[in-house]
Amino acid sequence: MQKKRIILVLIAIFLVLAGIGGTKKVVEMRQAAQKERQIAFLKAHEKELVDFIKKYSSQEETVEFDWETVEAGKGMAFTKPTLIVKFNISDSSEKKYNDQGYVLRVDTDINKLNKIDALMVLNDPIYSNIQGEDQ
Repeated sequence: MQKKRIILVLIAIFLVLAGIGGTKKVVEMRQAAQKERQIAFLKAHEKELVDFIKKYSSQEETVEFDWETVEAGKGMAFTKPTLIVKFNISDSSEKKYNDQGYVLRVDTDINKLNKIDALMVLNDPIYSNIQGEDQ
């Protein structure tokens, strides 16, 4: 009788742990699918993003996005989540600005992903004149 009880408890513990592991996998798959949607949205608007960056700098530069760095997050408490993506610029006339790892913040509804509300380049003094400007 005691052995049956121990076996049943062990089976119950195993099932609970398996359920937790399975739930974790589902959440991870959902997050991966959401990230793919976000990347697809940004790629669809890539020209708009590049034009925004080039509007305030040399037209000769090449802008290259690192799509694997796309993430949704909040800049501060009580703000809506935004998308951020890292990018590099290559400008043959200003070598010192090349490959600095800039960050572009894309204000959009991260659930709908239907339009871009505003863009902002972060962590870059070169683009400081465009901070907070709406499109």
